[in-house]
Order: sequence, then structure tokens, then C-alpha cells
Amino acid sequence: MLIKYYIVLLLVTALTVVNANVTFKVIAVDGTPSVVISNTKYEMKLLDYPIYQVVVNVDPPVSYHYSLTTGSKVEEEGFTRQVTGTETLNEFFNRAYTSKKHPLLPKAYETPSTIKQSKIYDDTHVSTFLITGSESDINKLHNNPENGSIKIDVNVIFVNPYTIQKFENAKIAISGQSTLHAKKLSYKISNLKYSNPTDALYGRSAIRLRGEHMDPTFLREKLHSDILNSLGVPAVQNSFARVFINKRPIGLFDLTDDINSRHFIKSTFNGGKDYSTENAIFKVDYYPDGGAWGDLGYYGSSSKMYDIYYYKGENENRSGSKDKVKSILVPFLLDGDNYPSTQKLNFDIKNFLKQMAVEYATFAMDNFWIRPGNYYIFKDVTRDQWSFIDSDLHYTFGVNSNGNAEKVLSITVKDYVKYNTEITTSRPLLDNIRKISSNESYFKEVFQNLVKYVFNINALGPRIDSLADLIREDAYWDLGLPRVSGYSKPNDYGYGPSDFEAEVKNTSLSSSGRNVPLKYWIKRRSEIIASQFGVSVPTSIVVGSYGYYSNVSDYKKDSYTVNKNINVSIGTSTSNLPISQNDRCGSSFGTRCPNSQCCSKYNYCGTSTDHCGTGCQSGYGICNNSNNSSSNVSTTKGRCGPSYGKCSGSNECCSQYGYCGTTQDHCGTGCQSGYGICNNSNNNTIQVSTTKGRCGPSYGKCSGSKDCCSKYNYCGTSTDHCGTGCQPKYGICN
Repeated sequence: MLIKYYIVLLLVTALTVVNANVTFKVIAVDGTPSVVISNTKYEMKLLDYPIYQVVVNVDPPVSYHYSLTTGSKVEEEGFTRQVTGTETLNEFFNRAYTSKKHPLLPKAYETPSTIKQSKIYDDTHVSTFLITGSESDINKLHNNPENGSIKIDVNVIFVNPYTIQKFENAKIAISGQSTLHAKKLSYKISNLKYSNPTDALYGRSAIRLRGEHMDPTFLREKLHSDILNSLGVPAVQNSFARVFINKRPIGLFDLTDDINSRHFIKSTFNGGKDYSTENAIFKVDYYPDGGAWGDLGYYGSSSKMYDIYYYKGENENRSGSKDKVKSILVPFLLDGDNYPSTQKLNFDIKNFLKQMAVEYATFAMDNFWIRPGNYYIFKDVTRDQWSFIDSDLHYTFGVNSNGNAEKVLSITVKDYVKYNTEITTSRPLLDNIRKISSNESYFKEVFQNLVKYVFNINALGPRIDSLADLIREDAYWDLGLPRVSGYSKPNDYGYGPSDFEAEVKNTSLSSSGRNVPLKYWIKRRSEIIASQFGVSVPTSIVVGSYGYYSNVSDYKKDSYTVNKNINVSIGTSTSNLPISQNDRCGSSFGTRCPNSQCCSKYNYCGTSTDHCGTGCQSGYGICNNSNNSSSNVSTTKGRCGPSYGKCSGSNECCSQYGYCGTTQDHCGTGCQSGYGICNNSNNNTIQVSTTKGRCGPSYGKCSGSKDCCSKYNYCGTSTDHCGTGCQPKYGICN
């Protein structure tokens, strides 16, 4: 018996020392990284530049950090990371936050169904752009920022915690107007497309990288757009990106939309679907010295005032801008002039008024209501509908206003337009719209809801803190970088880390600094608005029936990389290929289908007989002959699927990413029944939510037996919860 005891003890001991393999991945622009675990350094190998990888035989959870060797220099991270699974995300060297969830803003109005969000504006992480081109061309671009004709060919690598994508035929140009004279330049990157012209970077073929040279927090433009989004306005979105050009660090940027790009237009106003006809879009500037500003007033069939409108539609290079202004825009301006008598105007009045309310709240002194310019006016030809799109919203939240803070903070809606003494106080289209009592009542309602739900310190304060935590290391890095502009006398405000901290943290005014601190601005301005419209600033967050607004953040927990330019040679193992993000697969694309899908002979992912039958490519997905009975048990601990086999445990599920386990992530959505067991998709298998009052795919089912789960993932018993959009998988429904 004693011998048997020792044999069992030895077997148990042997089993307990078997470690799992953990894959570590880090982004390194230059040098060779290593992962350091318990003072042991494991050198990493290049997976797909700039991502390095190493697989270490160690049992999670694991504490670790990275080091980077560049020549004779070795740099160690000064903080400790921890991984609890078998693979890290794509982590950026020397940045503590790889991904961070932020407090969301309550929605004051519903998000229009015409908006198709893009993952590029997921604001829970900082993306990275690595741009390479001819050094002489790059120098020419930087040394001549005022020359708008310079657009150079570059290669672009886009990488974030979840994906890497490469574009070989992109173009870069200097972007902006007043920013052309800034020491830190802004950029436009275009032609972010693959061979298929409809396949772009998360639905965006062109983006802008705004330098935010006036804002040491890098948050003002982002916050303004967040507020618009929470009001249900079809508007630009924003996230953050660090930029390198020819491996030279350029800085932290606000990543945002190129408004006159057709990809932005169709994703914002047409649900991501292509238009069947050419639409019209005009960019509007402000030039009082030249006798023109874009107040959307009608000044006869021809006028010098129209010189400030520029056609930016698809045919802008094939026909004159002035002809387009005369034939398309001027008739709309005439309709606006007649609106008080006809009360007919094919214009999105409500969203225009929302944008004016937010301009007032943030004191957007370089935008329409104060200085008529810096916006676009768009005509959806099919619907015969015009829309206003605000842009370039960096001059907000008290920028350059610390010297007269109380004056700009306390100015009323009635006197707001008087702040600009360069031109008249007339804003013809806005004035005519407000002459109709129902519009003026709606405008008042917008201001009241703006303060109630969004523009108050309870809603915005925690979000500012969280966003600042995410970008702090990148902001400090940016504020210490040398700049690249060759302009003779560039504008440079000389901001440093102390300015960043003061403007994101301070709740009172300081005698120093150019700008009003964000939190002080929000607190005082919300009080001024509330006092004008007969409401009070709420003392806590108010959430209505519309729930919260969220930038797209639906990446899966298991990380992966995507590179559509990898070619796989015959005989090469495909088990480590990245998962397709555009439903294309096979050797021509260098990607495999999600593990529950088949790759057809024509290189498309799907689950039909055409995909999984004759010609199905088993190396790039499953096929009809791949089933549980014929699959061998995986010999790689913890892995499963077509490339490995079925899970060894009889009670284990095989997740959509090829990992064995028993959690909902393994056994729920995407579970591969051919390689293990799976939960049935019914209410009984869904766990009860552990977050009070929340439900849905991210939380679980409601705890109360009489609770319904609304389409916004809240538990309750009202019509809003139990009616349209109610989720029967997570509670009862009417």
C-alpha cells in the first residue's frame, strides 16, 4: 500500500508541473525585444513587423515585463504586466495600458440607424501607424507644409492590440489650415485599400491624423465628438494613434474621419451601403478679410460670399467648383431664405440645432455660430436631404481663453454670436430656423437634455480621467519629441507634462496656463446653460431609456493578427495563419476562416454547401468531412479545432478561437461542436448577470424572474425594457 501511495503521489506531482504554453506578443518599432519572467529573459522573434512573439512554457497567470535591446542599449519596462490566459494582445513596448474600458456617456437621443460604426474608432486603446516612404519625399513634404499639392506615395502599417494591416499604395499629405503653420503638423492618409476597392481599413479608405498642437490634453476634439455622438448626431468619430514615419517618432494624434471621403459619407448617412448616384458635399471656410464667410445666407444668384464654398464631391476634379455651388448649393440657400414663409426645407434641422447647442457648450470659437466656417454641407441626392457636418473642433473647451475665462464662460445664448466682432451678427439660416416656434422649442429641449444627460461633470469627469489614464504615457512622450515642420516660424505653445496634468485634473482656474482646465470649464458652463433654460445640473449621472453611447469595441478576447499581404507557400503549415476579417481566405490572402467556417475553392468564408463541399480548402477552415467522430484528440495541450483536433476532456468545449475550456467564452457563441461539446443556445444555459441591472451578451440574463432585458442591455419591467428590441434570451419579453 505504501508503494502504491508513492506511485500515485509521483504521478500527481508530475501532472502538476506540466506547464502550459503562453504566447507573448509585443510591438517594437526598432530593436529586439525580450519578455522577462522571474528574472529569466526570453528573446522574441519577428512575427510580422512590428510584432514580435515568443512562446514560453509557463503556467498562467504570469507576471512579466518586456526589455528592448537596440545596439548596445538595453531598456527595461518599469512596471509589471500580468497575463491570465494563454496569449497576450499585441502590447506596445513601454506602455502600461494595452486596452482600457472607459465610463460611457448616456445617450440623450437615439443613434440614427444610418450610422455604421467603424472599429478604427474603438477608443479603448491607442493604435499605431508606421509610415514609410522615400526620405527625400518625406523631407519635401515636411519642409513645405503650405504646398497643398504635395502628396507622396507611402507604405502604411496599421497595428492595434488585435490586428495588423498593411497598405502598399497609400498616400500622405499635410492636412489643415491654421495647423499648416504649427510646429507639430497634421496629416491626411488616403488610399487605405486592398486590391478590392470596397475593402478598406475598417470601412475607411482615408483618415486624418490631427496633431492637437493647441491642446496638451489631446482630449478636447475627442470629447466634443463624443458629446455629438451621444446626442445622436451623424458626426465624425475619434480615437487615438501614435505615429512613426520612417521609424522616426512623430507623436500622439487624434485619429478621425476625412469628411469628404465617400467611405465616411456612406457609413454615416447610408448604413455603410454604396450610393447609386453621386452626392454633393461642400467644404466651407471663413475669410472676412476677403469679404466672404459661410453663414449659409442667400445673396442672390451670384455673390462674392459664395467664393468661400468649395465643392468636394466625387467629381471635384472633373468640373468647376463654382458651377457646382451655383447649380446645387445656391438653390438650397434660397430655400433657406424663404423658410420662414414656406416652412419647407429639405434639411436635417434637428441635428443642425444639436450641433449648435454643443458649439455653444464647448465655446467652439472657430466654428459656425461664432465664425461661420470649418464645416461641411452635404446633400444626399437620392433622399433630396441636406445635412450639416461640423469639423475641426480643437478650438473648444476654453482653449486660449484663460485670460478672459469668466467672460467666455458666462456669455449667454442670446449674446453668443456677438463675441465675434469681425462680421455681422446675422446667421441667416440659423436665424430663420429659430423663427419657427416649434424649432425654437426643440432647441431649448436640446440644451436641457444636453445638461441633463451629457454635459455635466458627473458624466464627463470620470470619462476624462479614464481617457487621460489611457493616453498619459503617449502624451508625455509626444510633448517631449522634436518636431519635423520646416516652416520658417512655426507656432509652438511649448506645452509639457505639467500642462497635461493641470488641464485634465484641475477643477479651478489658475493664473498660469493658456487654457481653461477641462473640468472647470464643464462645471461652470453647465451651470450657465442650466440657469438659462430653467433646469438644474444633476448631482449624479442620469441614464435614460436610450442607454449609453459606445464607440465600437467588440473585439474578441482571444487575440490574433491579420495581414492580408502574406503569401503562404505550398507545404507551409496554415495553423498559425491570422483569422480573416473580410470573409476572404486561402493562400492568395494569407488568412484562414474563423474556426466554425469553411474556405471555399473561390477563397470565400462561409458555412453553405458551396463553401464546405467540393473544393473546400481544409487548410484554411473546416470542411464537411471535418466532424467530431473523425477528428483525432489534440496533442497540443489546451488547443483544438481543424488544425489541432478535438479537446481531450469529455466535458470541454472548443472555442471559436481554438482553445479548450468550460467557460461561456468556450462553450457559447462560435463554439465548435466538431471538436468538443457546446452549450445549447437557450436561456437555461446562460449565466445570471453579476452586474446589477445589466443584461445581454456581455453580462448574462436578468436575475429577476419578471425582468425583461432591453435592447440597450438593461433589466426592468417597463415597456422600454419588455417591448421593441427586448432580448428573450436574457429575460422575459411581452
